Amino acid sequence: MFAFLLALVTALAIPPKPAKYVTDNAHVLDAARASALNEKLAQFERDTSNQILVYIDHKLPPDTTIEQLGSEAIHQWGVGQKGKDNGAVLFFFTDDHKMRIEVGYGLEAALTDAKSRQITSTIIKPRLQAGDFTGGAEQGVDAMLAAARGEELKGTGRTVRETRHPVSPVQTRSASDLGFVGWVGMLALFVGLPVMIIILLVRSRRGMVSGGPTTTYVSDSSGSSSSSSWSSSSSSDSSSSSSSDSGFDGGGGDAGGGGASDSW
Repeated sequence: MFAFLLALVTALAIPPKPAKYVTDNAHVLDAARASALNEKLAQFERDTSNQILVYIDHKLPPDTTIEQLGSEAIHQWGVGQKGKDNGAVLFFFTDDHKMRIEVGYGLEAALTDAKSRQITSTIIKPRLQAGDFTGGAEQGVDAMLAAARGEELKGTGRTVRETRHPVSPVQTRSASDLGFVGWVGMLALFVGLPVMIIILLVRSRRGMVSGGPTTTYVSDSSGSSSSSSWSSSSSSDSSSSSSSDSGFDGGGGDAGGGGASDSW
C-alpha cells in the first residue's frame, strides 16, 4: 500500500507531456538553433520511427530523483512507438546541475548504459561546464541519433502527430504564398471571366438582331487562358506545399529504465 501511494505521488510530480521534441523551460537555448534541433528530431522520427526528446528545466520536481523522473516521464509521455518502446529523452536541470539520458527498452541494445554515460561525460558535460547549453544539446543529440540508428528501424515518413492530425496541403498555404503565377491566374480569372461573359452576351444579342447564328460561343482565347493559368497555379501550390507538423505526440511507449545520469 505504501509503495502504491509513493508511486502515485511520484507520478503526479511529472511535468505535462511536451508539445515539441525540444522543450526549454529554462530559456538557455538559442531559439533558432533549438527550432532546427526540433525539426531534426521530427525528421528522425519520420525516417526511423524512433522518438528522441530534449527536456530542459530549472529544477527537478520536489522529492524526485532524476532517475525516477526519467523512468516515469518516458512512461507517462509515451515516448517511443507502442510495442517498440523506441524512445529516449535527454534531460538537463540547470539549477540542480544534473542531466540524464533516459532510454526506452527498445533502444537499449544500441543506446546502451555505457554509451549513454560516454555521451553525457565526454560530449555533453564539457559544453555545459563552458555554459554552452545549445552546443551540449546539439552534440548530445547527434551522438544519441548516431547510436539509435544502429537499431535500423524504418519510419513511415510521418511522425505520430502527423499521422493522427494530418494537415491539408491547401490549409498550409497562405494567400501570400501564391507567388507571381498564382496572382496572375487570380487576376485573369476575376477580370477575364466578366469580360468574356460581356463579350458573349453582346455577340449573342447581335446574332439575335441580325437573325444569324451565334457561332462564337465556344471559342474565346482569353477565357481559356485564364482558366488554364488558374488550374496550373492550383496544381503547383498543392504539389509544393508541405503538410509536415513538427510537434510531438507520444507513440505509446511505456517502458524505460536504461541510460545514464551525470552532473556538471
